[in-house]
This record gives sequence, C-alpha cells and structure tokens, in this order.
Amino acid sequence: MSAPTGIQRVAAFLLSLEQADAENVLRSLDPELLGEVVEAMSSLDGALLRAERLDELYVELARQASGPRPVTPKSEDELSALLQKTLGAEQAGEVLARIHERRLRERPFLNVESRPARSLVSALTEESDAVVALVLAHMDPHLSAEVLGLFDEERSPGIVRRMATLIPPPFETLSSVASALEKKLEEAGTASATFDSSAKLKTIADLLNSASGELGKSVLDAIGAEDEDMAEEIREFMFTWEDLAGVDARAMQKILSTVETKTLSMAIKGCSAPVEATILGNLSQRVREMVADERELAGAVPMSTVESARAEIMKAVRGLMESGEFQPAKSGEELVS
Repeated sequence: MSAPTGIQRVAAFLLSLEQADAENVLRSLDPELLGEVVEAMSSLDGALLRAERLDELYVELARQASGPRPVTPKSEDELSALLQKTLGAEQAGEVLARIHERRLRERPFLNVESRPARSLVSALTEESDAVVALVLAHMDPHLSAEVLGLFDEERSPGIVRRMATLIPPPFETLSSVASALEKKLEEAGTASATFDSSAKLKTIADLLNSASGELGKSVLDAIGAEDEDMAEEIREFMFTWEDLAGVDARAMQKILSTVETKTLSMAIKGCSAPVEATILGNLSQRVREMVADERELAGAVPMSTVESARAEIMKAVRGLMESGEFQPAKSGEELVS
C-alpha cells in the first residue's frame, strides 16, 4: 500500500473522532480543501483506520503540534505593526527610524541594492573610478561582482585597484554619495518608464497597422474597455494627421467623402503644405471652391477649433481603418483601400 496523502491522513483523523469533534474541525478547514477531505472520508481505504495506523498518525500529529515553529524574519510592515501595538505610533516611528539609521550606517547603499545591476552600471558609468569603487566596496559582494562584471574590461582593473586601497571616508560622505546615486536612479527610472511606455504603444500600433481591420478593432475595443486613454494613444500612433500627406487618391477620396466642407475648411488652416495639397487635390473643383470660401470667411480661429476639426477627420479615418476599408501602408509600400 502506498503512503497516504495529506488529504487521506486528515480524513482518517476525522473519522477517528467523535462526530461533534469532527464537525468542529471540518468547520475550521479551508473551504477549498473541504470538498476533497469529505470525498476522501467517503472512499478511504479501511487499512488506514486500523488501530496501529491511527496510532502512527496521532504520534505524527503530536510531534508536529509540539515541535518548535519555524522562525522567519518579519518584514518592515510587520515589524512596524508589532511596534505600534506595543509602543504606540509615535514611539514605534522613533524606534524604526533608529533601526533604519543603524542599518544605513552598516550598509549606506542599502536603499539602492534592490536595483538591477544594469541600472546601477548606467548610473555609475559617468562617475569616476574612485566613486564607483567607494559604492561597490560598501555593497553586497555578490551584487558588487555582478556590477563590476558589466563595466568595460579596460575600466574594471582600475576600479578593483581603487577598492583594494580604499580608505573608508566619514559616514556623511557615504550618505551623500548614496543619496545622489538614489536620486540619479529614480530620475533615470522615471525617464525610462516614460520612454518605454510610448515605445511599447508605438510597437502595438505598428502591429495593428499590419493586421486586418477586424483584428485591430477587436484589440482596441478590448484595450479600451480597460483603459480608454491607452486605446486612444495607440490609435494616434497608428495614423497621424501628417500621415494624410501619403494617402493615395482613391483612399483619400473615400476619407473625404465622410467629412463636411466646413470641417475641412477649419482643419486645413495652418496645415502643412503636403497634407493640404493631398486634401485639396482630391476634392472636386466645386467642393474645393466651397472649402476655400468657408476658410476665408471664417478668418482667424483658435487653434483648438482647428484641432477639433482635424480630430473629426481622424475619427473618420480610424472608422475606415477599423472597418477594413482603409489600411495604412507598411513602410515602403503604397497605401491601399
């Protein structure tokens, strides 16, 4: 007979108890396990209920219950909660501050040691070998070795020599260097996050441009259900106002057929020459004259009015893209509809 599973041992233990006691134990079980335990109780091998097997089970349970509990270090949040209950919020804050200060004196770069090694290298690259050596000498050795391994081979020996001959500076100096490095990493992280976000959305837009209109629409709808701002930004990356300059005549005429002349007259105010030429070049003589008249009669208008008119045209473009009637060209290809 194979060794019983944990569920089978629980089932055997419960079956050995008085009904009331078994019910109390069952009520305390995790609901996700309750079904498995009850099922095991109904189909348990009778051999597990023999006196000698139950004795072994009781001995095992007693050993586990009376044995020492594993000790695990508390997180800062758990430690804070414990101190607040014991000492009160104000005194707990003072104690935690002293603990944090003592830790920083022992490891002044503790706040940046959680950063990836490549981020640390990027932040330290422009620093002198003396500063790099100072930082690496006071960090966890494993992390220091990883960071050092990412520096240029020509520079690494000089940094190691500096570390070997380093005279520990005052704590204030270490604290100042650590603060400057932490600030540099935060600034780099913010800039990187902003760039990466836009780059990722641009990549998504390029992929959707290459996909079918139906697929693009379903993906954007799904994204929009979670984050409409993100979906709109992707739409803007997929096709911009200036991209209209490269649209072929057939596709451009399809786009313009859905737009009123008043909207066109506002949209082309202050427009770049290539875009204006594409728009006007795909209008009939009569419509072109109407647009010119409305543009002249409107006179100077706020830029917000112009942007609103352009947004209306771009909305029409995206509608055609999503329906599959128009799709931007891939790089180097002619636009088709």
